[in-house]
Amino acid sequence: MLRRFWILLLLVSIGQSYEWKYRLGFDFYLDNLEDSVPYWDTRTIYGVRLAPEVGIAFDEHQSLMFGGYVLQNMGEQHFPTKANVSIYYNATGEKFRSYFGIFPRTHSIAHYPLSFFRNDFYFFNPNINGLMFQYKPQNPSDKFDGYAEFIFDWYGGNLSKRFDEFMVLASSEFQFLRHYLYVGGNFLMYHFKNDEYLAKDGSNGDTYLMDRIYYNLYVGTNFKNLLPFMDKASTQFGTLSSLERKRRLSTGLDPFYNGLGWQWDIAMQYKGFGIKNSYYFGKPQMKYFSEYGEDFYSGLPFYQAKTYDRADFYYEYKNDILTARFSIILHFVDKILANQEMLTISLDTHKLFKYFKK
Repeated sequence: MLRRFWILLLLVSIGQSYEWKYRLGFDFYLDNLEDSVPYWDTRTIYGVRLAPEVGIAFDEHQSLMFGGYVLQNMGEQHFPTKANVSIYYNATGEKFRSYFGIFPRTHSIAHYPLSFFRNDFYFFNPNINGLMFQYKPQNPSDKFDGYAEFIFDWYGGNLSKRFDEFMVLASSEFQFLRHYLYVGGNFLMYHFKNDEYLAKDGSNGDTYLMDRIYYNLYVGTNFKNLLPFMDKASTQFGTLSSLERKRRLSTGLDPFYNGLGWQWDIAMQYKGFGIKNSYYFGKPQMKYFSEYGEDFYSGLPFYQAKTYDRADFYYEYKNDILTARFSIILHFVDKILANQEMLTISLDTHKLFKYFKK
């Protein structure tokens, strides 16, 4: 496989202007959660991840990359905790971008809600297996700006056993009136056909497939132009909902569970210090969490409640090379007050290498 990869690199470089690309992505993740039972088990996550890549860029708009990641939980005696490869082709235009293969999730430009994916999911599942298409103009106007994204991720499965495990993601957001008004939406569909895993519900293989659909439609206001001294100042409101059903060999399709809910978000940040508050109300999400747990559900388990308030107090430092963020997060759900402390550090080593080459 490696031999074919390097032969392909040689062929595409002949007669073309090209540039070698390389990076050694570094991510540090510390996450401590307390007093979260019964919605979520308390835990401490403490790990590092390296994601080296090397490849070639040609025609100024295309690149072919090869690499992978290795992840290690602190304190574990075996190495590595998790590892995988990445190999992908990327084509970039003035408005459109596309990715094909196994590529880092950091190339996504969308902002999915925490009911879809929580922070530790991104850390432990950094790759997308499939394809991604994006629309985002490089030179947007003051009156109109926005993006759109589509992802097909075949994240698991076993062809010999006829297991199919994939997700489809779609996201878009468009801003109007000098960014004072914006509208957007996020969509996620899980297709999970694995009767061995779904047998955890006690069905002994009768439950052979689970459909899960998440959708988030929102409207918001950005006050950044009105308050130019602020890093961030915005509020938004929208639906945060889901549909779930099981497919059974004996009785066919179960009816969809309709988890209709709503969320109001407020975010403010000044010189790196920020607060974001999210208030959810509606039907409980994650219908079958008690049967399958957090390995099956990628979102925050607190969305199992009818009302849930999350207050995130943080400081974020960011430059061209480093992004570091420390958060103290309070979760108010029913009569429970859970607390969470989180520290994340990421280095963009591609820019770091360029800096030392100057």
